[in-house]
Amino acid sequence: MKIGICSMWGNRLDDFRAEIRTASDLGFELVTVGDSPAGWHEMVVSLTIAAQDAPNSQIAPLVTSPFMRHPLVSANALCTLDEMSDGRVSLGLATGGSTVLAVGRMPATQKEIRAEIAAYKALFAGEEIVWEGRPVKSLRFARPIPIYYSAFGPKALALAGEQADGVILFAGDQHLEILEGKIAAVRDAATRAGRDADTIDIWVTSFLSVRPDRAQAIDDLKAFIAVNAMALRTPEALAMLPANVRPLIEAFQTRYDPTEHVVVGGKNVQLMDEMGLTEFLQDFDTIAGSEAHITEVMRKIEAMGVSTLIAALPGHADPLVTIRGLAAAREAI
Repeated sequence: MKIGICSMWGNRLDDFRAEIRTASDLGFELVTVGDSPAGWHEMVVSLTIAAQDAPNSQIAPLVTSPFMRHPLVSANALCTLDEMSDGRVSLGLATGGSTVLAVGRMPATQKEIRAEIAAYKALFAGEEIVWEGRPVKSLRFARPIPIYYSAFGPKALALAGEQADGVILFAGDQHLEILEGKIAAVRDAATRAGRDADTIDIWVTSFLSVRPDRAQAIDDLKAFIAVNAMALRTPEALAMLPANVRPLIEAFQTRYDPTEHVVVGGKNVQLMDEMGLTEFLQDFDTIAGSEAHITEVMRKIEAMGVSTLIAALPGHADPLVTIRGLAAAREAI
């Protein structure tokens, strides 16, 4: 199984580079960078640093979203990075979390994502497109960039299977059966679209901490755990919440501060603790525990067809410990 990290440049450039270089030195095959422009340094600049500091790793945004940059600008940036890195770049795309919150928009619809994917495919192929009713010229230095779609609900999973080169799925060790169902949904959609389902590459990302016990690991992940509330914004997700929890989640969502997105000990973490939501949210999309536990989880998800497990690091209280622990867990497989 391949392993990866998602990192972001926050307060200290040296800390960001230490994460990238440690992962590279330990043989991580994938290094990704998040996109959260109100609270973190610029994504494309950060990806450029990552491409230089991890010379053997695949590089990707994890993830960017519509509305932030014109597709021509994003496509050109990624093709430039791909040329600089000798073909190591992929695109991670999503409907939008802290990115769209920062500019006062709702997440993209599946219709908008479908249009975005089609635009990128054409631009990466060196073709002209029509965007928002206006003609857009082709890229002079176009390159074939694989597109990975971060999918949650049924429509998104179907779209990933129909159109994307790969899918990015969030998963936690408490509910692996949910991951198995999502993978099946992607594969079914690919088959219905006349594609070979086995060609859809599957990345799993998780708020992951490697510690001797789960309680200590969960404490590392509180800044991430707060984000789980923001993944419950759709009417379908809210409808599934317990009646006593739903109003708290909705109140938390209205008060979430995107300028402190996944900041360790930040306002969002304090708010989550004050509202008593930490225990409820900690079971979503977290993999937490000892090296032996992480190894067991990796074996299970690899058997499901997952190619790569990605540890999300922005908001992690001790990321270097987890990078080393994930490498050790992989060695034990």
